[in-house]
Amino acid sequence: MLGKLKSKFVNWLLKGVHLDEIHIGEHSVVVSVAGIKIEEALATDLTWCGTTCDGTAGENLAQFEVCYLKSDGKYWKADADAAATMPVIAIVTAAISAGASGVFLLMGFVRKDAWTWTIGGLLYADEGTGGTIGGMTQTTPAGTGDQVQVVGVAITADIILFNPSYEMVEIA
Repeated sequence: MLGKLKSKFVNWLLKGVHLDEIHIGEHSVVVSVAGIKIEEALATDLTWCGTTCDGTAGENLAQFEVCYLKSDGKYWKADADAAATMPVIAIVTAAISAGASGVFLLMGFVRKDAWTWTIGGLLYADEGTGGTIGGMTQTTPAGTGDQVQVVGVAITADIILFNPSYEMVEIA
């Protein structure tokens, strides 16, 4: 019965839309439409779903590093130490070498089993001083000149909702 409901919902949702792929399984739904990937559940480590765009890395990027879009049109690791390396607008879905193209998640869910987030806690762009450039933290940046930007929330200890706010506060 659940499978029929899923199928009817997907048909209604995507009426008249050209699909790149669709899978309706016993316990999952995957829909892929030019730049959007929707999954019912993130069943395995290092998976993601949501709204994406293609882009070019300005430097070597590791999977799930948060990025800002520089004036050269390339994605670079965000660093909350300075306004010039912010705001976070995407998270890289797989490792990308400098100058290469890849997929960037603009909003969606990400699972990484190595994470140990506090459930319900906000996530911020991390800073290079005492933190990790391109990383996320649940500790609000507090140094003079730091940029505070909420980039998501922990849904479980290893799954986040990545949904960056474009509002930033600079610590005086």
